[in-house]
Amino acid sequence: MSHEQHNVYPGMKAIIVDGDRFLVIKQLVGDYAFWDIPGGRIRHGDNPFETLFREVKEETGLDITIIKPAGVWWLYRVFDPDQMVYTTYLCKAKNFQTIDLSKNPDRSECIEEYRWITKEEFLSGDCPPADESLRDLIDRIL
Repeated sequence: MSHEQHNVYPGMKAIIVDGDRFLVIKQLVGDYAFWDIPGGRIRHGDNPFETLFREVKEETGLDITIIKPAGVWWLYRVFDPDQMVYTTYLCKAKNFQTIDLSKNPDRSECIEEYRWITKEEFLSGDCPPADESLRDLIDRIL
């Protein structure tokens, strides 16, 4: 009986809140477009919190402060057969300058758009999430 090798990668994500709204980004990976929250994969040897701050800064231009842990969600459809597991934190932006999506050095992902939306708008289905586990986390934490 053969078993295929699949990898699971850890990541850090931020639910960045501003009043009753939070930041979502629309990503395009290959032909698959989805709404996500800022953050990314932890590289071997990285401090996970430095990863969170760096990824959010690269993707949005924002510096953030962590408020509290929010939970865990996962994503595997985009990275088949591999899976991402994201430790997620509720955060606030230190600076609300214009969000800049153009400076992300990771060219394997394209961030097309961003929105500040309410929990109700996100759960309504107008912004299809990266995975249902993200929808469940937003429903529980906000």
